[in-house]
Order: sequence, then C-alpha cells, then structure tokens
Amino acid sequence: MSPLKKHFIERGIKQMQINEYLRKELYRSGFSGVEMQKTPLGVRITLKTSRPGLVIGKSGKRIREITDVLQEKFNLNLPQIEVEEIKEPELNAQLMAERLAYSLDRGRQYRRATYYILRKIMAAGAKGVEIKVAGKVTSQRARVQMFRAGVISKCGQPALEAVDKGVAQCVQKSGVLGIIVKIMPAKYKTGDGIKLNEELLEIDNKKIELQKAKTLGEIEIEELEGDLSEEDMELLDQIDDSETKELTLTTEEAEEIESEEEIEEEQPEMELEEQPEEEQEEVGE
Repeated sequence: MSPLKKHFIERGIKQMQINEYLRKELYRSGFSGVEMQKTPLGVRITLKTSRPGLVIGKSGKRIREITDVLQEKFNLNLPQIEVEEIKEPELNAQLMAERLAYSLDRGRQYRRATYYILRKIMAAGAKGVEIKVAGKVTSQRARVQMFRAGVISKCGQPALEAVDKGVAQCVQKSGVLGIIVKIMPAKYKTGDGIKLNEELLEIDNKKIELQKAKTLGEIEIEELEGDLSEEDMELLDQIDDSETKELTLTTEEAEEIESEEEIEEEQPEMELEEQPEEEQEEVGE
C-alpha cells in the first residue's frame, strides 16, 4: 500500500472514531454530526447539536473536557471546538434517527415510535420522509420495515443534493436494530414543480369579471330597446356615446343656475306688461 493511500485510510478511521466518541458522549444533547477542518493554528471541529447549552456545560466545563480528550486520545493538534445550533431539528435526518433509536431503546413499540417521528417530520414542512427499521423487531426472524410519507427522490441529482440521510443503531436483547431516516425538504425546487403567478391570475380574473359585466349590460340594453317605440329608437341612434360627458356640479353652482333660470322666465312677462302702457302714452300725446 502506498503512503498516500495509507494516510487517507488512517484519517478516515480517525474521523469515524471521533464521531463515535462524540455520539456516545453527547447522546442526550441532540448530537447530529461533526465537521473537521485543518487550519494553520490547529484543527477546527464543529459540533452540530440541537441543545448547545448541554454541550458547553456550566462555564464551559464540559467543552474543555472534550477538548482535552480529543487532544490526548486522538492526538489532535490544538483542537478548536465550535458548537453550531440546529435551527430546525425536525428536518435533520441524523437527529431524528437518534431520537427514534432512543425511543426504541427505552422499550417503546417500534410502530408507534416510528409513526410519531414520521408525523413530526411532515408537520415541520418536509416534502417527503422514508424511515427504514431493520432487525428482529417483533420475532426471532430479522426483517425490514419501511415507513413512507410524501414524495422523496430516489435517483438522480435531487437524490444526491436534497435528500438528507441519517443512520443510527439501537441495541436490544433480541439484537441490534438498524435505523435509516431520509428526509426531502420542501425548500428544494425540482424540475416538475409548478408555481402559479398570483398577480397575473388576479389580472385575468378582473378581465373576466369586466367582460361578464359588459355582456350583462348589452343584454339589458337589448331588453330595453325591445320595449321602445320607433321614434325613441331613432333618438338613441342619433346619440353618440363618445360625445356625452358627465357633468358634476356643486350645490352652490346648482342654486346659481336655478336662480338665473327663474330670472330669465320672469323677465319676458314684465316686458309684455309694460309695453301697452307706453303705447297708451304715445297715443295721448
């Protein structure tokens, strides 16, 4: 074996051992996984958990103990541990697999525990869930039980990018149960997704309503035209809709127009009454 292959194999084995140690140590803290990255100052380790307070401990006591163990037992050079909180633990496959294993370890019936986890994941907004429980679940013969809900990608790029996978084990008297949880989040956009443009839909609905109102108005006009005489029909034909305008007047302007009309109506009568008197005077002279 070449030195390069040996180096990568040793590094993979060390990461697996660190992950197993942290999973046992942080079993009740909602531990989801670990990320390791080399830096010029040492090794940066990021712990993903749903309860960062339990990982850090009182005044950082527990995190210091974990740092000392990683430095002495696994020969890590100046490990710098960071704790990252999981914002949506119900959509984390590894964390849900650990919770299901914890429920089965406490003696809960596997169907009830699995359906409880499945409903919780779907209620959190997942597009699809698949849970697989393998082992001697109810009898001495091992079998695989599948639980599914929603839609989940099985192959292609969506299966590699979107589907989150978590694996956990549960040790019982009858043997070891293996648990695999796969979650497909709703945020991932697939090629077969259809999304309606609400703005354009509203515009189209308004156009349909206007068209309906217009057709109803034409029907009413036709009904009225059927009751009119020939003379009224000729008058309607002479009216041009484009030339008609709406005139809105205030109350003061309306009163002024009414007063002017009354004066114009009274003025001719006065002239008619005064005219005979003038003719009489001319005759007398």
